[in-house]
Amino acid sequence: MGMQTDVLSGHLHQSGFIITQVRSRVKGVSYKGTASAGQLDLFSTLTAPVTATYAQSTTTVTVTKSAHGLVTGDVIGIAFASGTGGAAFSGNYSITRVDANTFTLTSPNAATITAGANCTYVVNGTWLLTVETTAGDTYQNYLLIPGQGILAKQTVYAYMSNIDITTVFYG
Repeated sequence: MGMQTDVLSGHLHQSGFIITQVRSRVKGVSYKGTASAGQLDLFSTLTAPVTATYAQSTTTVTVTKSAHGLVTGDVIGIAFASGTGGAAFSGNYSITRVDANTFTLTSPNAATITAGANCTYVVNGTWLLTVETTAGDTYQNYLLIPGQGILAKQTVYAYMSNIDITTVFYG
């Protein structure tokens, strides 16, 4: 197999859709933090992610979002920010509806995280990757994704929290 020569890129200074073509492979990511710790989450989705809060006790993660509209068995892609006690394990999960404002999912890792930590999720889409920066990480960081890259079956949305800029390379 020869070297791929048709790699494209998309660049953002704020959260938004970065790859608008359907079905592409994310090959790499370049990102720059700010004076505060930051997080960059990539989702394969046709709609912007929803923000919510969460807590975790052992392997049960409880997500709170007013009028979330989900039902038991829905699969979401979700990225978790750090909270008191750490961060839950970002990924793609089947959820259990508790009520109109709460749902749960089962993490593969046990933890105790205090209620109120932030998360971002998509319905009818998938979480692709998360990268974090430490406070004061104002250098250009690069993440090269090995092999053929990460398959995004839909458009790609970059959710940026305390990330100054990002460029996603795809093909």
